[in-house]
Amino acid sequence: MASNQIVLARADGEVEGPEAETLAAPAESGGEAPDLTKEEFFSTFRMEQKSIQEDLSKIGGTTCEAKGTEGVHGSLDALLAKVQALEDSFTRAAHLLPAYDVQQYRAALKELMADIAARREQLAPRRKFQFKRRPPASSGGAVASTASVPGPSLEHERERVPRPGVIAVSGITSTSEVIEGLCNEGIARCSGELAGQDVTLRELDGCRVVLLDRVGALHCHELRGCEIYVGAVASSVLIYSCSNCVFTFASKQLRLHDSEAILLNLHTLSGPVIEHSKRIAFAPHDLVYPSIQEHVSAAALGTLSQSSGPDPVGPWADVQDFNWHKRQASPNWCLLPQHLRRSPVNLEHAREVAISDPLPPKLKELEQCKECWEAVEAGLAKKSHAVVQERAAP
Repeated sequence: MASNQIVLARADGEVEGPEAETLAAPAESGGEAPDLTKEEFFSTFRMEQKSIQEDLSKIGGTTCEAKGTEGVHGSLDALLAKVQALEDSFTRAAHLLPAYDVQQYRAALKELMADIAARREQLAPRRKFQFKRRPPASSGGAVASTASVPGPSLEHERERVPRPGVIAVSGITSTSEVIEGLCNEGIARCSGELAGQDVTLRELDGCRVVLLDRVGALHCHELRGCEIYVGAVASSVLIYSCSNCVFTFASKQLRLHDSEAILLNLHTLSGPVIEHSKRIAFAPHDLVYPSIQEHVSAAALGTLSQSSGPDPVGPWADVQDFNWHKRQASPNWCLLPQHLRRSPVNLEHAREVAISDPLPPKLKELEQCKECWEAVEAGLAKKSHAVVQERAAP
């Protein structure tokens, strides 16, 4: 664990009394959270942060001897779930917090995740699997799914992806499914298979993930060259360190960090937030499948954004770049114009879609985005050159 604990300090003086804006406290995925003042949220966050650090310090050599490697992974995964729950509560409150506080909370969360990763590597490093595509069978191949026909690839996934289980996080009970460590695979979940569970996608390379269901929260870490479809996300989508990916989903909110070359076809109830990211393109939600209205309604996501029309708007287009504070538009993202958008995507059978096209996905949509990104970057360069010329003039 890092020796220096990040200290969360107020930058704007004392918090006002009961009349202060209220923030969302940690709550079960997709549910309503009780309101807290900024001061109460600060205290709750610090208390949970301290609890996680104390629990992590107790996981050591004796834990390895008593529980073995799998026991250590289980203990660390439980702590990681606590961090993710804490992160969800912070994400729901971030738009009401002062900018200084936002940076401090985010740094504290990153440190907690880094400490857990370091302890895992120290005590029980995960084995790195090599995945190979099996020759396509006459019936059309198999999909990496817990409900498909067992095979070598499926057995690897079962070792890497824990069966959904119940995790207690500060008195909150939630379920979670983790899909990680796959390369050039099709992963599918159909309606009713997830039923509100939180989903984590981690270290996927060249994969197509089709989750035509309602999920609680969606966490994506280190995805490369992937195509992701998710029906309805009842709370937040958090994306970290991803590149060359296309995401399609409906959610309450989106936070994207440390990512590059990403297209997001989305519907949200609040403006997306990006940080330390570039070449990000946004387009309206365009996914259709038989149960989508049922899933969107169950997730309380309102009416889906429409991709038709010359200039569709909505909260999805109200993007905030935390690393851009100038008056002119941020060069790190763009709204994809209509002539560069794809046609609506109509899906029916998740498993067929997951393996219908060659893997890794071709992601032709990203080629369309390049025109938009290059135009934005060229415009900024032109303005910068004009400023330099103006300053140099006698």
